[in-house]
Amino acid sequence: MNYPEELLAFYNQNKDFSNPTYTNFQESHDDPECTYYPIKFDFDTALLLTECQSVDDLYFNHRGQDKKKGYGHEGWQSLTLHGIDKHKTEHYTKYGFTSATDAGYHWTDACERVPNLYKFLSNLPFTEFDRVRIMRLAPGGYIMPHSDNKFQRAFSPLNIAINNPDGCHFVFKNKGIVPFEPGTGLVLDVGTEHIVINNSNEVRYHVIVHGNYDKGFYSL
Repeated sequence: MNYPEELLAFYNQNKDFSNPTYTNFQESHDDPECTYYPIKFDFDTALLLTECQSVDDLYFNHRGQDKKKGYGHEGWQSLTLHGIDKHKTEHYTKYGFTSATDAGYHWTDACERVPNLYKFLSNLPFTEFDRVRIMRLAPGGYIMPHSDNKFQRAFSPLNIAINNPDGCHFVFKNKGIVPFEPGTGLVLDVGTEHIVINNSNEVRYHVIVHGNYDKGFYSL
């Protein structure tokens, strides 16, 4: 597979670093050296993977404008389960709204096609959901080096691996490969520069959950 030289250089320079890990979420959040906190969930990974695969006809090319105006990517698609609409995958400001309430965030009709995934996600300990999306990365796909917040840590989204093919890696600058495996969620500091590369022959399906955590979240 042919990947951009910048992507490969970032991967090779950062893949062997390690990240401090904790069994307490608050400790990991408070340590400025920590970039992720892992949570092991108990769901049927095969069942939820089958559901994610069953809606391959619904995925929408995500952030297509970034190929020209921002960080590059290839093979990256998304499906919104909670938000404005199943095919509106970006932040509400991109669509002219001033808040999630103004945008009318709700569970979209795509949830009808993935009932078990919807049941699992809607029961997570959040007081309020923001965007909830399935992120699909095709074989050979990648996301170039970027930071979601260049000015501070952004330790908030929950990224849940439905599957994670061998050879598919999420890599943080100076922190190495994130230990994703099916059924594991990670709270990530996406303010730290990172890449994703799917050097495999399988599609990678992850779910990204944004929202406000309930107090029960911190005991996961």
